[in-house]
Amino acid sequence: MASRFTFLVSAGSNWLAFAATLAVSFFLTPYLIDTLGKPRYDVWCVVEAVLAYFTLLDMGLAACLVRYVAKHHAVGEREPLNRMASACLALYAGAGLIAFAVGAPLAAVLTPSLDAKLGGDGDVLAFMLLMLANLAVTLPLSVFPSVLDGLDRYAAKSAVRIGFLAVRTAGIVWAVNHTSSLLPLAVFYTLANLGEHAAFAVLSFRFLPGLRFRWSLVDRDTLRHVRGYSVDAFLAMLAGRVTVQTGAILVGLFLPAGQVTFFATAGRLIEYAKTLLRTITATLTPGVSAMEARGDWPGIARLMLTATRWVLYIVLPVNVGLWLFGKPFLARWVGPEFVTGSFPAVAILAATLSLGVAQSVASRILYGLGRLRLFARLALAEAGLNLALMLSLIRFGVEGVAVAVAVPNVLFCIAVLVYTGRVIGLNLRAYLAAWLKPLAAVSVPSAMWLLMGEVPPSWPGIFGGIAVGLVPYAVLVAAMELAKRKRKPADDRPPIVAVHATTPIPVFQPRSGGSR
Repeated sequence: MASRFTFLVSAGSNWLAFAATLAVSFFLTPYLIDTLGKPRYDVWCVVEAVLAYFTLLDMGLAACLVRYVAKHHAVGEREPLNRMASACLALYAGAGLIAFAVGAPLAAVLTPSLDAKLGGDGDVLAFMLLMLANLAVTLPLSVFPSVLDGLDRYAAKSAVRIGFLAVRTAGIVWAVNHTSSLLPLAVFYTLANLGEHAAFAVLSFRFLPGLRFRWSLVDRDTLRHVRGYSVDAFLAMLAGRVTVQTGAILVGLFLPAGQVTFFATAGRLIEYAKTLLRTITATLTPGVSAMEARGDWPGIARLMLTATRWVLYIVLPVNVGLWLFGKPFLARWVGPEFVTGSFPAVAILAATLSLGVAQSVASRILYGLGRLRLFARLALAEAGLNLALMLSLIRFGVEGVAVAVAVPNVLFCIAVLVYTGRVIGLNLRAYLAAWLKPLAAVSVPSAMWLLMGEVPPSWPGIFGGIAVGLVPYAVLVAAMELAKRKRKPADDRPPIVAVHATTPIPVFQPRSGGSR
């Protein structure tokens, strides 16, 4: 019961913090587009996409630090914990210096092209350099939220994030109301970010009084552990950046002004929907690690089926809703021109939504098992195909770039699901059966929405139309799940292939060290 409560608190607080960020972004996006204008907002999107690549200098250190803080704190090993924290801080500091050393010349190269979109306003370089400096300082400060995660202090961390989100949002709104320059936005963003990480530092030392950072604690053995754990996580992160961010950069550089705003709006809408559920599935990883330690492979398989079924219950109506309500939603949210400018890309990218969320369950299981080598290489293959298709299809505009993103992602998701099933010994037929109830249930709101026709582009019309389908859907899902609970427990166990909790399975055990 304590473990279940901890999981619910962790998942709930993570979800709440992201939901708050999503809500702010939802309402702030049309305001910024209207106040800044599309050319200046284009620059914002391109700079944001470029800086996202520099977050790759995290190098998987955050995931590494979370694991070892949790491990050493659980058994009271303070010195190894401080060695790991000191090593990660040293690596982060070096990464911050590299980010600024590489980013400053890159900013100078990109500035003329971006400045031309604003008619030679002249504040683009200062804006980029300040945002880059903010990133360079944030990298070493990232040890503190990672320490809080390792201590399972998700609720405290989320409270800080939500508080400073309010401060940052208020500062941005004030800035755009008092100046047309991008630079004040960067100033408020940086100050709020530094304050947020200072609060994380205070909480880290409070919850872990013995936490120390010293250069003398950094040794080769600890650095070897860091490298072994983080390489595959870094490669997967690299591939993710290419997949998510490259489209906005290429659209901004090669298509006319305003097109990047259309593409970025479509991409963000889909990514927000995916990430909203990934904040929940991310909390599956510790439980998977515990079950692996006990040799409970059938339990891992059941967890995959249960988690998949529930995330599909949530995401499938969202997926269908994007197709059927996307046009009035965009018209009301950001303006009528986005119906023609963004909706085709939304419709294409939405084809990856349900499969992508189901795949996130599988990827969390792979993270929990430490089976990231093939996963990372599949992600790199997706990124490579993504880039090749973008360069080939960008001449077809925003829709071509959306196709270039969607096709590799679908192939990647299928490959990850198949691989995860093989790792945990899950029968493919049993896995596909987990999709049947959600797919059957979503047919009800889909049919009602289709019969209802297109709703007017107003919030009452949109949300009222959505509710017409979701209310009977929720009742149907509840009835299906209650009926399922009445069955005998044995009936709920999926077929497992060649895996038994009492049988050693060396072939499924992750290798140690760098092979993770």
